[in-house]
Amino acid sequence: MALEAQARCSFNLRRVLMMQQAAFLDCLVFDFLSASEDSFGPTEVDIVEEDLAGRGDQIRSKTIAQDVYDRDTSEGTDPENIVRVDARRLRQFLELHYEGIGRDDPVRLCVDSGGYRPRFETVSETSSVSISTKTKRIGLPLGAFAIGAVVGALVAVGLAQDGQETAFAGVSGSSETDTDAYLQRAAIYEKSPAALQAFNLAQQARTMIFPIFDRQRQLLVLSVFEGVIEIDPEYFAGYAGAAQALASLAVITPPSDAKTEYAEAAMKLANQAVSFAPDQAWSQSAKSWASFANRDYEAALQLSRRASKLDPNDGAVLDFLGAVAMFSGEFEEAIETADRLSLLDSSNQRFANRNISGATYFHLGEYQTTVERFEEAKQLGDPLSAPSLAYVTAALSAMGQDYAAKAKLAELERAWPEAPIDAMLKSIHKDVENAEAVLRELRKQGWVSPMR
Repeated sequence: MALEAQARCSFNLRRVLMMQQAAFLDCLVFDFLSASEDSFGPTEVDIVEEDLAGRGDQIRSKTIAQDVYDRDTSEGTDPENIVRVDARRLRQFLELHYEGIGRDDPVRLCVDSGGYRPRFETVSETSSVSISTKTKRIGLPLGAFAIGAVVGALVAVGLAQDGQETAFAGVSGSSETDTDAYLQRAAIYEKSPAALQAFNLAQQARTMIFPIFDRQRQLLVLSVFEGVIEIDPEYFAGYAGAAQALASLAVITPPSDAKTEYAEAAMKLANQAVSFAPDQAWSQSAKSWASFANRDYEAALQLSRRASKLDPNDGAVLDFLGAVAMFSGEFEEAIETADRLSLLDSSNQRFANRNISGATYFHLGEYQTTVERFEEAKQLGDPLSAPSLAYVTAALSAMGQDYAAKAKLAELERAWPEAPIDAMLKSIHKDVENAEAVLRELRKQGWVSPMR
Protein backbone atom coordinates (compact mmCIF):
# COMPACT_ATOMS: atom_id res chain seq x y z
CA MET A 1 0.00 0.00 0.00
CA ALA A 2 1.48 3.34 -1.03
CA LEU A 3 1.99 6.15 1.47
CA GLU A 4 -0.55 8.32 -0.34
CA ALA A 5 -3.20 5.59 -0.11
CA GLN A 6 -2.63 5.20 3.59
CA ALA A 7 -2.97 8.91 4.09
CA ARG A 8 -6.38 8.78 2.40
CA CYS A 9 -7.68 5.99 4.64
CA SER A 10 -10.58 7.21 6.74
CA PHE A 11 -10.02 5.97 10.25
CA ASN A 12 -13.61 5.61 11.36
CA LEU A 13 -15.99 3.17 12.93
CA ARG A 14 -17.98 2.45 9.80
CA ARG A 15 -14.92 0.97 8.10
CA VAL A 16 -14.26 -1.14 11.19
CA LEU A 17 -17.76 -2.55 10.88
CA MET A 18 -17.14 -3.31 7.21
CA MET A 19 -13.94 -5.12 8.10
CA GLN A 20 -15.79 -7.32 10.51
CA GLN A 21 -18.44 -8.22 7.96
CA ALA A 22 -15.98 -8.95 5.16
CA ALA A 23 -13.17 -10.28 7.34
CA PHE A 24 -10.78 -8.56 4.99
CA LEU A 25 -8.54 -5.58 5.60
CA ASP A 26 -8.11 -3.45 2.51
CA CYS A 27 -6.60 -0.59 4.45
CA LEU A 28 -5.78 0.22 8.05
CA VAL A 29 -8.82 1.61 9.76
CA PHE A 30 -9.11 3.50 12.98
CA ASP A 31 -10.70 6.49 14.60
CA PHE A 32 -10.64 7.08 18.32
CA LEU A 33 -14.18 6.25 19.34
CA SER A 34 -16.49 8.90 20.67
CA ALA A 35 -19.29 8.16 23.08
CA SER A 36 -21.77 7.24 20.35
CA GLU A 37 -22.08 7.03 16.57
CA ASP A 38 -23.98 10.31 16.53
CA SER A 39 -20.89 12.26 17.49
CA PHE A 40 -18.96 11.32 14.37
CA GLY A 41 -18.49 14.01 11.78
CA PRO A 42 -17.27 17.48 12.78
CA THR A 43 -15.49 16.14 15.86
CA GLU A 44 -13.71 13.40 13.97
CA VAL A 45 -9.95 13.66 14.26
CA ASP A 46 -7.84 11.73 11.77
CA ILE A 47 -4.49 11.28 13.46
CA VAL A 48 -2.79 10.59 10.14
CA GLU A 49 -4.13 13.73 8.53
CA GLU A 50 -3.17 15.71 11.61
CA ASP A 51 0.38 14.45 11.34
CA LEU A 52 0.61 15.01 7.58
CA ALA A 53 -0.73 18.52 8.11
CA GLY A 54 2.24 19.23 10.36
CA ARG A 55 0.33 19.10 13.64
CA GLY A 56 1.63 15.75 14.84
CA ASP A 57 3.26 17.30 17.89
CA GLN A 58 -0.19 18.46 19.05
CA ILE A 59 -1.67 14.95 19.20
CA ARG A 60 -1.99 14.26 22.92
CA SER A 61 -4.46 12.32 25.04
CA LYS A 62 -5.88 15.54 26.49
CA THR A 63 -6.68 17.04 23.09
CA ILE A 64 -8.10 13.74 21.82
CA ALA A 65 -10.32 13.48 24.90
CA GLN A 66 -11.63 16.97 24.27
CA ASP A 67 -11.91 16.96 20.47
CA VAL A 68 -13.04 13.39 19.81
CA TYR A 69 -14.79 12.28 22.99
CA ASP A 70 -16.01 15.72 24.03
CA ARG A 71 -14.75 15.04 27.54
CA ASP A 72 -14.12 17.90 29.93
CA THR A 73 -10.71 17.46 31.53
CA SER A 74 -11.71 19.69 34.42
CA GLU A 75 -14.56 17.49 35.68
CA GLY A 76 -12.39 15.77 38.27
CA THR A 77 -12.50 12.39 36.54
CA ASP A 78 -9.93 10.88 34.20
CA PRO A 79 -11.34 11.48 30.69
CA GLU A 80 -8.01 10.51 29.16
CA ASN A 81 -8.33 6.91 30.31
CA ILE A 82 -10.61 5.95 27.40
CA VAL A 83 -8.04 7.45 25.02
CA ARG A 84 -5.32 5.26 26.48
CA VAL A 85 -7.56 2.18 26.23
CA ASP A 86 -8.40 2.79 22.58
CA ALA A 87 -4.79 3.63 21.75
CA ARG A 88 -3.78 0.26 23.17
CA ARG A 89 -6.44 -1.38 21.04
CA LEU A 90 -5.15 0.43 17.98
CA ARG A 91 -1.61 -0.76 18.63
CA GLN A 92 -2.87 -4.31 19.06
CA PHE A 93 -4.92 -4.02 15.88
CA LEU A 94 -1.88 -2.88 13.91
CA GLU A 95 0.24 -5.66 15.38
CA LEU A 96 -2.31 -8.32 14.45
CA HIS A 97 -2.81 -6.85 10.98
CA TYR A 98 0.90 -6.92 10.14
CA GLU A 99 1.25 -10.45 11.51
CA GLY A 100 -1.52 -11.56 9.20
CA ILE A 101 -2.99 -10.15 6.03
CA GLY A 102 -0.81 -7.06 6.08
CA ARG A 103 2.48 -8.92 6.36
CA ASP A 104 3.40 -7.93 2.78
CA ASP A 105 2.44 -4.25 3.04
CA PRO A 106 5.44 -2.23 1.86
CA VAL A 107 4.58 0.64 4.23
CA ARG A 108 3.45 0.19 7.82
CA LEU A 109 1.63 2.55 10.14
CA CYS A 110 2.93 2.65 13.72
CA VAL A 111 1.76 4.37 16.90
CA ASP A 112 4.47 3.94 19.51
CA SER A 113 3.65 3.23 23.15
CA GLY A 114 3.60 6.33 25.31
CA GLY A 115 2.37 8.58 22.52
CA TYR A 116 -0.33 9.03 19.91
CA ARG A 117 1.55 10.46 16.97
CA PRO A 118 1.56 8.10 13.99
CA ARG A 119 4.58 7.33 11.88
CA PHE A 120 5.20 5.27 8.75
CA GLU A 121 7.90 2.66 8.19
CA THR A 122 8.97 0.87 5.06
CA VAL A 123 9.33 -2.88 5.37
CA SER A 124 13.09 -2.59 5.08
CA GLU A 125 13.07 -0.42 8.20
CA THR A 126 10.92 -2.84 10.17
CA SER A 127 12.82 -5.54 11.99
CA SER A 128 11.43 -9.04 12.16
CA VAL A 129 10.77 -8.64 15.87
CA SER A 130 9.04 -5.28 15.77
CA ILE A 131 5.70 -6.97 15.30
CA SER A 132 5.90 -9.19 18.36
CA THR A 133 3.58 -12.02 19.26
CA LYS A 134 4.30 -11.65 22.95
CA THR A 135 1.82 -8.91 23.67
CA LYS A 136 -1.37 -10.55 22.44
CA ARG A 137 -4.25 -9.51 24.62
CA ILE A 138 -4.89 -12.33 27.13
CA GLY A 139 -3.64 -14.87 24.63
CA LEU A 140 -6.22 -14.28 21.90
CA PRO A 141 -5.28 -15.63 18.46
CA LEU A 142 -4.56 -13.40 15.52
CA GLY A 143 -7.47 -11.24 14.50
CA ALA A 144 -9.94 -12.69 16.99
CA PHE A 145 -10.34 -9.59 19.12
CA ALA A 146 -9.10 -6.88 16.80
CA ILE A 147 -11.94 -6.99 14.29
CA GLY A 148 -14.64 -7.17 16.93
CA ALA A 149 -13.42 -5.00 19.78
CA VAL A 150 -14.97 -1.74 18.70
CA VAL A 151 -18.34 -3.32 17.93
CA GLY A 152 -18.18 -5.22 21.19
CA ALA A 153 -17.54 -2.06 23.13
CA LEU A 154 -20.67 -0.45 21.72
CA VAL A 155 -22.75 -3.58 22.30
CA ALA A 156 -21.35 -3.75 25.82
CA VAL A 157 -22.54 -0.25 26.60
CA GLY A 158 -26.02 -0.96 25.28
CA LEU A 159 -26.41 -4.31 27.03
CA ALA A 160 -24.98 -3.12 30.32
CA GLN A 161 -27.20 -0.05 30.40
CA ASP A 162 -30.22 -2.18 29.60
CA GLY A 163 -29.28 -4.58 32.35
CA GLN A 164 -28.83 -1.79 34.88
CA GLU A 165 -32.23 -0.36 34.07
CA THR A 166 -33.89 -3.64 35.07
CA ALA A 167 -31.52 -4.68 37.85
CA PHE A 168 -33.44 -2.94 40.60
CA ALA A 169 -36.99 -3.25 39.34
CA GLY A 170 -39.56 -3.83 42.07
CA VAL A 171 -39.94 -7.40 43.28
CA SER A 172 -43.60 -7.13 44.21
CA GLY A 173 -45.44 -10.03 42.61
CA SER A 174 -42.21 -11.59 41.33
CA SER A 175 -41.47 -15.28 41.48
CA GLU A 176 -39.01 -16.75 43.94
CA THR A 177 -36.48 -17.04 41.12
CA ASP A 178 -36.92 -13.38 40.21
CA THR A 179 -36.53 -12.38 43.83
CA ASP A 180 -33.32 -14.37 44.12
CA ALA A 181 -31.99 -12.66 40.98
CA TYR A 182 -32.90 -9.27 42.45
CA LEU A 183 -31.10 -10.03 45.69
CA GLN A 184 -28.09 -11.31 43.77
CA ARG A 185 -27.84 -8.10 41.75
CA ALA A 186 -28.32 -5.98 44.85
CA ALA A 187 -25.44 -7.80 46.55
CA ILE A 188 -23.21 -7.37 43.51
CA TYR A 189 -24.05 -3.67 43.35
CA GLU A 190 -22.85 -3.28 46.93
CA LYS A 191 -19.45 -4.46 45.75
CA SER A 192 -19.41 -1.81 43.02
CA PRO A 193 -21.59 -0.50 40.18
CA ALA A 194 -18.89 -1.69 37.76
CA ALA A 195 -19.20 -5.24 39.11
CA LEU A 196 -22.95 -5.17 38.46
CA GLN A 197 -22.37 -3.80 34.98
CA ALA A 198 -19.96 -6.66 34.24
CA PHE A 199 -22.43 -9.20 35.64
CA ASN A 200 -25.36 -7.90 33.58
CA LEU A 201 -23.29 -7.75 30.43
CA ALA A 202 -21.90 -11.27 30.85
CA GLN A 203 -25.33 -12.77 31.52
CA GLN A 204 -26.83 -11.17 28.42
CA ALA A 205 -23.83 -11.90 26.18
CA ARG A 206 -24.04 -15.52 27.24
CA THR A 207 -27.40 -15.83 25.49
CA MET A 208 -25.74 -14.85 22.21
CA ILE A 209 -23.28 -17.76 21.95
CA PHE A 210 -25.60 -20.13 20.06
CA PRO A 211 -25.63 -20.98 17.20
CA ILE A 212 -21.98 -21.86 17.48
CA PHE A 213 -21.57 -22.25 13.71
CA ASP A 214 -21.92 -18.49 13.13
CA ARG A 215 -18.34 -17.19 12.93
CA GLN A 216 -19.26 -13.52 12.99
CA ARG A 217 -21.46 -14.10 16.01
CA GLN A 218 -18.58 -15.75 17.87
CA LEU A 219 -16.25 -12.87 17.04
CA LEU A 220 -18.79 -10.39 18.32
CA VAL A 221 -19.51 -12.38 21.47
CA LEU A 222 -15.79 -12.71 22.06
CA SER A 223 -15.38 -8.94 21.93
CA VAL A 224 -18.28 -8.41 24.32
CA PHE A 225 -16.74 -10.75 26.89
CA GLU A 226 -13.47 -8.90 26.43
CA GLY A 227 -15.46 -5.84 27.49
CA VAL A 228 -16.56 -7.71 30.62
CA ILE A 229 -12.93 -8.42 31.45
CA GLU A 230 -12.09 -4.74 30.93
CA ILE A 231 -14.84 -3.72 33.36
CA ASP A 232 -14.07 -6.30 36.05
CA PRO A 233 -10.81 -8.23 35.55
CA GLU A 234 -11.54 -10.41 38.61
CA TYR A 235 -14.94 -11.63 37.41
CA PHE A 236 -14.73 -15.23 36.20
CA ALA A 237 -17.56 -14.96 33.66
CA GLY A 238 -15.62 -12.71 31.30
CA TYR A 239 -12.97 -15.39 30.92
CA ALA A 240 -15.49 -18.25 30.78
CA GLY A 241 -17.55 -16.59 28.04
CA ALA A 242 -14.49 -15.59 26.01
CA ALA A 243 -13.19 -19.15 26.31
CA GLN A 244 -16.45 -20.56 24.95
CA ALA A 245 -16.46 -18.14 22.02
CA LEU A 246 -12.84 -18.99 21.17
CA ALA A 247 -13.50 -22.71 21.51
CA SER A 248 -16.49 -22.34 19.16
CA LEU A 249 -14.24 -20.61 16.64
CA ALA A 250 -11.78 -23.46 16.99
CA VAL A 251 -14.29 -26.25 16.43
CA ILE A 252 -15.76 -24.67 13.28
CA THR A 253 -12.37 -23.82 11.77
CA PRO A 254 -10.77 -26.43 9.47
CA PRO A 255 -7.37 -27.81 10.51
CA SER A 256 -4.91 -24.93 10.40
CA ASP A 257 -2.66 -22.80 12.57
CA ALA A 258 -5.65 -20.55 13.31
CA LYS A 259 -7.64 -23.51 14.63
CA THR A 260 -4.77 -24.42 16.97
CA GLU A 261 -4.40 -20.84 18.16
CA TYR A 262 -8.11 -20.53 18.91
CA ALA A 263 -8.11 -23.78 20.85
CA GLU A 264 -5.02 -22.90 22.88
CA ALA A 265 -6.33 -19.44 23.71
CA ALA A 266 -9.68 -20.93 24.74
CA MET A 267 -7.97 -23.28 27.19
CA LYS A 268 -5.90 -20.46 28.65
CA LEU A 269 -8.98 -18.37 29.36
CA ALA A 270 -10.96 -21.35 30.64
CA ASN A 271 -8.20 -22.08 33.13
CA GLN A 272 -8.37 -18.47 34.27
CA ALA A 273 -12.11 -18.78 34.79
CA VAL A 274 -11.64 -21.95 36.84
CA SER A 275 -8.91 -20.31 38.91
CA PHE A 276 -11.29 -17.46 39.79
CA ALA A 277 -14.38 -19.62 40.41
CA PRO A 278 -13.73 -23.39 40.46
CA ASP A 279 -17.14 -24.08 42.00
CA GLN A 280 -19.11 -22.30 39.27
CA ALA A 281 -20.83 -24.46 36.66
CA TRP A 282 -20.07 -21.92 33.93
CA SER A 283 -16.31 -22.13 34.63
CA GLN A 284 -16.32 -25.92 34.40
CA SER A 285 -18.51 -25.83 31.28
CA ALA A 286 -16.13 -23.37 29.63
CA LYS A 287 -13.17 -25.65 30.35
CA SER A 288 -15.18 -28.57 28.97
CA TRP A 289 -15.80 -26.79 25.67
CA ALA A 290 -12.16 -25.69 25.52
CA SER A 291 -11.12 -29.32 26.07
CA PHE A 292 -13.44 -30.36 23.26
CA ALA A 293 -11.83 -27.77 20.98
CA ASN A 294 -8.46 -29.29 21.87
CA ARG A 295 -9.86 -32.74 20.95
CA ASP A 296 -9.66 -34.07 24.51
CA TYR A 297 -13.13 -35.58 24.31
CA GLU A 298 -13.02 -37.60 27.52
CA ALA A 299 -12.02 -34.57 29.58
CA ALA A 300 -14.71 -32.53 27.83
CA LEU A 301 -17.40 -35.02 28.81
CA GLN A 302 -16.20 -35.31 32.41
CA LEU A 303 -16.05 -31.55 32.88
CA SER A 304 -19.46 -31.01 31.29
CA ARG A 305 -20.99 -33.65 33.51
CA ARG A 306 -19.41 -31.98 36.53
CA ALA A 307 -20.79 -28.61 35.46
CA SER A 308 -24.31 -30.04 35.08
CA LYS A 309 -24.12 -31.45 38.60
CA LEU A 310 -22.94 -28.13 40.00
CA ASP A 311 -26.01 -26.45 38.51
CA PRO A 312 -28.54 -28.88 37.00
CA ASN A 313 -30.91 -26.00 36.20
CA ASP A 314 -28.46 -23.99 34.08
CA GLY A 315 -29.78 -24.38 30.54
CA ALA A 316 -26.60 -23.05 28.94
CA VAL A 317 -24.49 -25.60 30.84
CA LEU A 318 -26.83 -28.37 29.74
CA ASP A 319 -26.71 -27.18 26.14
CA PHE A 320 -22.94 -27.47 26.09
CA LEU A 321 -23.14 -30.92 27.72
CA GLY A 322 -25.57 -31.96 25.00
CA ALA A 323 -23.32 -30.56 22.30
CA VAL A 324 -20.19 -32.22 23.69
CA ALA A 325 -22.01 -35.55 24.01
CA MET A 326 -23.55 -35.40 20.54
CA PHE A 327 -20.41 -34.37 18.67
CA SER A 328 -18.39 -36.92 20.65
CA GLY A 329 -20.73 -39.67 19.51
CA GLU A 330 -22.41 -40.21 22.90
CA PHE A 331 -25.86 -39.99 21.38
CA GLU A 332 -27.95 -41.46 24.19
CA GLU A 333 -26.48 -39.03 26.70
CA ALA A 334 -27.01 -36.17 24.28
CA ILE A 335 -30.70 -37.07 23.93
CA GLU A 336 -31.14 -37.43 27.68
CA THR A 337 -29.60 -34.00 28.19
CA ALA A 338 -31.26 -32.20 25.30
CA ASP A 339 -34.81 -33.50 25.72
CA ARG A 340 -35.49 -31.47 28.84
CA LEU A 341 -39.26 -31.37 29.14
CA SER A 342 -39.19 -28.10 31.08
CA LEU A 343 -37.68 -26.43 28.01
CA LEU A 344 -39.30 -28.45 25.24
CA ASP A 345 -42.76 -27.51 26.51
CA SER A 346 -42.25 -23.77 26.07
CA SER A 347 -40.45 -21.20 24.00
CA ASN A 348 -37.00 -20.25 25.23
CA GLN A 349 -34.82 -18.50 22.72
CA ARG A 350 -31.70 -18.72 24.82
CA PHE A 351 -31.19 -22.46 24.47
CA ALA A 352 -30.22 -24.78 21.63
CA ASN A 353 -31.51 -28.06 23.08
CA ARG A 354 -34.06 -28.67 20.32
CA ASN A 355 -31.33 -28.29 17.69
CA ILE A 356 -29.06 -30.67 19.59
CA SER A 357 -31.91 -33.14 20.01
CA GLY A 358 -32.84 -33.00 16.32
CA ALA A 359 -29.28 -33.56 15.13
CA THR A 360 -28.77 -36.42 17.57
CA TYR A 361 -31.94 -38.21 16.50
CA PHE A 362 -30.63 -38.15 12.93
CA HIS A 363 -27.59 -40.16 13.98
CA LEU A 364 -29.88 -42.61 15.79
CA GLY A 365 -31.84 -43.12 12.58
CA GLU A 366 -35.01 -41.44 13.87
CA TYR A 367 -35.36 -39.06 10.95
CA GLN A 368 -38.97 -37.99 11.49
CA THR A 369 -38.13 -36.90 15.04
CA THR A 370 -35.21 -34.92 13.60
CA VAL A 371 -37.59 -33.00 11.34
CA GLU A 372 -40.05 -32.44 14.19
CA ARG A 373 -37.42 -31.13 16.59
CA PHE A 374 -36.04 -28.63 14.10
CA GLU A 375 -39.57 -27.55 13.18
CA GLU A 376 -40.23 -26.87 16.86
CA ALA A 377 -36.99 -24.93 17.08
CA LYS A 378 -38.01 -22.79 14.11
CA GLN A 379 -41.48 -22.10 15.46
CA LEU A 380 -40.27 -21.24 18.95
CA GLY A 381 -37.50 -18.90 17.84
CA ASP A 382 -34.52 -21.05 18.84
CA PRO A 383 -31.14 -20.28 17.28
CA LEU A 384 -30.82 -21.80 13.80
CA SER A 385 -27.84 -22.14 11.50
CA ALA A 386 -26.82 -23.61 8.17
CA PRO A 387 -26.10 -27.04 9.73
CA SER A 388 -29.63 -27.00 11.19
CA LEU A 389 -31.15 -26.90 7.71
CA ALA A 390 -28.55 -29.40 6.51
CA TYR A 391 -29.73 -31.92 9.11
CA VAL A 392 -33.38 -31.41 8.15
CA THR A 393 -32.52 -31.83 4.46
CA ALA A 394 -30.55 -34.99 5.22
CA ALA A 395 -33.38 -36.41 7.35
CA LEU A 396 -35.96 -35.81 4.64
CA SER A 397 -33.64 -37.36 2.08
CA ALA A 398 -33.04 -40.42 4.28
CA MET A 399 -36.83 -40.94 4.49
CA GLY A 400 -37.09 -40.83 0.69
CA GLN A 401 -38.95 -37.53 0.68
CA ASP A 402 -36.91 -36.15 -2.19
CA TYR A 403 -39.29 -33.34 -3.14
CA ALA A 404 -39.33 -31.96 0.41
CA ALA A 405 -35.59 -32.52 0.74
CA LYS A 406 -34.81 -30.55 -2.42
CA ALA A 407 -37.08 -27.74 -1.27
CA LYS A 408 -35.28 -27.59 2.08
CA LEU A 409 -31.91 -27.69 0.33
CA ALA A 410 -32.98 -24.76 -1.84
CA GLU A 411 -33.95 -22.91 1.35
CA LEU A 412 -30.53 -23.66 2.83
CA GLU A 413 -28.68 -22.44 -0.26
CA ARG A 414 -30.74 -19.23 -0.41
CA ALA A 415 -30.11 -18.43 3.24
CA TRP A 416 -26.44 -19.49 3.39
CA PRO A 417 -25.16 -19.77 -0.21
CA GLU A 418 -21.50 -19.93 0.79
CA ALA A 419 -21.78 -22.00 3.95
CA PRO A 420 -19.04 -24.66 4.00
CA ILE A 421 -21.31 -27.33 5.50
CA ASP A 422 -18.79 -30.10 4.90
CA ALA A 423 -15.96 -28.25 6.62
CA MET A 424 -18.20 -27.27 9.53
CA LEU A 425 -19.43 -30.79 10.22
CA LYS A 426 -16.10 -32.50 9.68
CA SER A 427 -14.37 -30.01 11.97
CA ILE A 428 -16.74 -30.50 14.87
CA HIS A 429 -17.56 -34.22 14.85
CA LYS A 430 -15.13 -36.50 16.65
CA ASP A 431 -15.92 -39.26 14.15
CA VAL A 432 -15.85 -37.86 10.62
CA GLU A 433 -18.18 -40.67 9.51
CA ASN A 434 -20.98 -38.97 11.46
CA ALA A 435 -20.42 -35.86 9.37
CA GLU A 436 -20.32 -37.93 6.19
CA ALA A 437 -23.68 -39.48 7.04
CA VAL A 438 -25.24 -36.03 6.70
CA LEU A 439 -23.18 -35.02 3.68
CA ARG A 440 -24.06 -38.17 1.71
CA GLU A 441 -27.74 -37.34 1.95
CA LEU A 442 -27.10 -33.74 0.88
CA ARG A 443 -25.15 -34.92 -2.16
CA LYS A 444 -28.02 -37.24 -3.11
CA GLN A 445 -30.16 -34.11 -3.43
CA GLY A 446 -27.61 -32.33 -5.62
CA TRP A 447 -25.74 -30.32 -3.02
CA VAL A 448 -22.22 -29.25 -4.02
CA SER A 449 -19.74 -27.86 -1.54
CA PRO A 450 -18.94 -24.17 -2.19
CA MET A 451 -15.35 -24.92 -1.18
CA ARG A 452 -14.68 -26.74 -4.46
